[in-house]
Amino acid sequence: MARFSKRSDTGQLNPISQEELKLGKISQLNDSNPTHFDLGIKKFGAYDPDPRGDWNTRKALAEFLSKRKGRISPLFLPPSPERLYLLSSTSQAYSWLMKLMCDPGDKIAYPSPGYPLIPSIAKIEGVEAVPYFLRFDGSWYIDIPSVKEALSDPLVKALVLIHPNNPTGSYVSKEEFGEISSMCREKGVAIICDEVFYEYGFSSNLPGRISGSVQALTFALDGFSKLLASPQIKTAWIEVSGEEGEVAEAERRLDFIADSFLPNSWFQNESTLKLLQLAPKKTEEVRKRAEENLEVLRRAFSGKNLVSSLIEPEGGWSALVRFASTIDEDALVTELIKKYALSAQPGYFFDMPFNCLAVSLLPSEKVTESRIKVLIDAIEALSKK
Repeated sequence: MARFSKRSDTGQLNPISQEELKLGKISQLNDSNPTHFDLGIKKFGAYDPDPRGDWNTRKALAEFLSKRKGRISPLFLPPSPERLYLLSSTSQAYSWLMKLMCDPGDKIAYPSPGYPLIPSIAKIEGVEAVPYFLRFDGSWYIDIPSVKEALSDPLVKALVLIHPNNPTGSYVSKEEFGEISSMCREKGVAIICDEVFYEYGFSSNLPGRISGSVQALTFALDGFSKLLASPQIKTAWIEVSGEEGEVAEAERRLDFIADSFLPNSWFQNESTLKLLQLAPKKTEEVRKRAEENLEVLRRAFSGKNLVSSLIEPEGGWSALVRFASTIDEDALVTELIKKYALSAQPGYFFDMPFNCLAVSLLPSEKVTESRIKVLIDAIEALSKK
């Protein structure tokens, strides 16, 4: 059984709430919701808050998610509006789930290398982020012993999987997930799976989605920021799955957290229904751009005696350019800024085990060609100093 935080436990209903629950819909003497008295803007209708988000929006979202193919495990729950929570961003989802699973001083395990978002949010939440490790031997893989070590700490209440990782572009394999989910279930540790880049894979033979898995209590995250390539569209969701009793307890507690914030507005609910229709076409457009730029990088690094090389991603919006350890990452980025007004994020920003820079796969092919030529030339020049 997953070990939830003390702070997410609402306890027993008071006598008044118990009676209200028995009777169902009742009137309140102290009702201060103006939409119940025809005082709100009539276009928006009456407002009856739902901690999980507007029912019709969740129903449409569940129908959209059910059309997706491929699961990492044969044991999964199909998408359902009852198990979906609407909120403003996956960052907010991490915050809520840390509240759900962790009391201040508890810990959450996350993959390293990776984008440094989780430690940052954990710090704000009073939670300690502890790494488990990805290793590289020509391709990326999860170091299972480091996962086992992290989960041996009883203060670790949740483990994060990034599927695929940013910026390594590596997916969680079926075998890795099988081992990790078994360990999490045994230890009562919840899985938080970030699948925002899942759609942007470069192979037809990718591991399936983790969302919906019942092998351990699982919270899958996704949203419009990546599906529509529009970070300004602040709509995301949590999909809850697992053993029936654990899911029910998680939802009881998550309802309490969500009810305290109620982040999604009428405008978001209205737009979500239309935006879902745009997602497949937009995702395909962005994937095609990323694939074209990946081919540009392949050509740039092929057949040359360079001190730099391309580490090909399995998916995502970034690729890694690796170079000799004798070249200082800060010196390289400083050189790019001074000579070409071009900045970059060095490998140590992501806790990479070797020297590298992350390269975006989103610009036009022409821009990517010019930028990668500049980068290769700068690396070659520094290698000769």
